[in-house]
Amino acid sequence: MSLDSISKLGLLSFLFFGSYLIFVRHYRYKALNDMIKKYPDPNVVLQSHDIAMEIYSNIFRKEFPLFARSSLEFALFKPFATPSVSRLLVSTREFLDRCPRRAEDTELILSEIIDPYPRIQNQRRICKHISEKDIIKQYERRESAINRLNEVHGKYPISDEDYLYTLVLFVTEPLRWLNKWEWRELDIREVNAIFKVWHEIGTKMNIKNIPDTLEEWIPIQEEYEATSVKYHPANWACADPTIKHLGKKLPRFCLPIVYAMLPCLLEPSQCIAFNLPFPTLFKNVIFNTIITLRAWFIRYLCLPRDLYDLRTPFYPNEKGKYVPHYFVYDPPIYGEGYRVEELGPEKFMPKCPVFHS
Repeated sequence: MSLDSISKLGLLSFLFFGSYLIFVRHYRYKALNDMIKKYPDPNVVLQSHDIAMEIYSNIFRKEFPLFARSSLEFALFKPFATPSVSRLLVSTREFLDRCPRRAEDTELILSEIIDPYPRIQNQRRICKHISEKDIIKQYERRESAINRLNEVHGKYPISDEDYLYTLVLFVTEPLRWLNKWEWRELDIREVNAIFKVWHEIGTKMNIKNIPDTLEEWIPIQEEYEATSVKYHPANWACADPTIKHLGKKLPRFCLPIVYAMLPCLLEPSQCIAFNLPFPTLFKNVIFNTIITLRAWFIRYLCLPRDLYDLRTPFYPNEKGKYVPHYFVYDPPIYGEGYRVEELGPEKFMPKCPVFHS
């Protein structure tokens, strides 16, 4: 190959790569720019359930699906650093003996609550004409999931403070994870959407003393962690099987790395509560370098998702059960599907043998 041909090939490669970077830059930020143009007033998000769910779904199921899901998992993990929570869970032995089932139940019931809008939108890509009955059914599933959550939680002596703290984490943890470690920070409309969605869910769960502004939620977390997060052996007894279970999503050799890097995700008070060492400077540098490289790779080289990343299907199977689109763990917990009314501990299964879909 002549020098002239090599030069032309290099120029074409440069032009192609440059064009690709511009193409990715345009479409990577298109959803954000369209949202800002569509809703110029950020406060409208706080006034409309439908707008909040639309934006929330874009955040959690399109823009940042991996870290959004991980942030919710961590919002459920951090209360283990509270003895009042960990002792209760140890006494039930649910997380000790049936951790895979509990984790899957939790993810699916939360997905049933937050995913009606993206399920409908994905289905419209398959079939533009969806019956009103099928649309209503998606929102009925949401209400059934909230009722099931309330039913299961009502069996345990959980304090209002523990409820409120966990609810606050479902807002503050996504804000922390996405703003610190994703490929871009959240827009104020997205922040408002996260707050609006979980404020509504907390209200439907009958959690008491929920403040009406995000600014009032932050001190709740700070005050609770200052007084209630402390060391107890039950804390790690709950955390350890959960980490092992979540680690099954990764290659086996990664589990020791997860344990080593866990303190990088925790505040100092949680490290003390779990009896973990504080992260060293070296570990923090390694962790932040990996996260930053991932963020740059997505921002500059990856096109955005076209469809919402969902596990819960639109329609049930012939037995009236919902089979997840994909399974996170092996063996699958609900390989043959689930009914919303069945999610949760087996001892709290509905007594009625007939299910109505």
